[in-house]
Formats: sequence, structure tokens, C-alpha cells
Amino acid sequence: MKLRISSPEAQIRSLIGVRDFLRRLTDTKETPRIPREVRREARAIMRHYPPEHELRPLLNKLLEE
Repeated sequence: MKLRISSPEAQIRSLIGVRDFLRRLTDTKETPRIPREVRREARAIMRHYPPEHELRPLLNKLLEE
């Protein structure tokens, strides 16, 4: 797999997209056919994932350094 360097804003959008994807995995109505173990793992990761309004400033700060 070839790695591409993307813009800081694209990287931030990607990480926020991951958060949204994990949230959808935990929602049984939105994704009813997800195995229980996958749903459990997504919940465990989401437990420590900051909400978007906290995540975006953190990422901006990190990418500026």
C-alpha cells in the first residue's frame, strides 16, 4: 500500500470520520448486522475517544507542532 501525505485538515476530517464510524458500529438500529464482538470493541474504543468539539482543537494543536 502506498502512503499519501494529506493536508492537516484532511487528517482531522479523517479522524473525526473514524469517530463517527465507530459510533455507527455501536448503534444496533443503524448497523443491525454487526457481530457482537465488533460492537463491543467499537464501544471500548469510543469510551476514550473525545467528542468532535474537543478533538478538532487537539488535532489542530498537534498538527501545528
